[in-house]
Amino acid sequence: MEPAAVLRVRGSDRRRIRRFVFRERRSGFQRRWTPHRAPFGAALEASLVYLRDHRGALVAMLALANLLSLIDLWFTSIALHLGVAEANPFMRYLFEANVTQAAIVKCGLVVAVSLGIWALRRYRVALMTALFFLGVYGAVAMYEIVGLAWMV
Repeated sequence: MEPAAVLRVRGSDRRRIRRFVFRERRSGFQRRWTPHRAPFGAALEASLVYLRDHRGALVAMLALANLLSLIDLWFTSIALHLGVAEANPFMRYLFEANVTQAAIVKCGLVVAVSLGIWALRRYRVALMTALFFLGVYGAVAMYEIVGLAWMV
């Protein structure tokens, strides 16, 4: 067999090699299937797929995260009036300057993050960020409720 015949590929074995991909077509959901997945991993995967496929659920989750952010702002202002110091140094600076300015910055950042998650909703990382976003604001709101209950 001559060397040129060995290097020549014919039919369905012919493949193109692309070295640079301008826009990735995968969304992060094309994973290898593993037969033995941990229950937490399987539940997380099912939640992410549900959020990807049901836009209304994602909108509701982002709206809830924004509402929890407003509740956090409200409870923080109540705690500040009771004499508690703000733990976040950036927000402490804003609250000391002007409460309205702090509210605008906080709400603006939360809305910007929500819009970013919505724009990137087909990607796994964005949906995981949305779940993390909701969990953090839920935990902060619960922490402030318990803290205010102890103060009163």
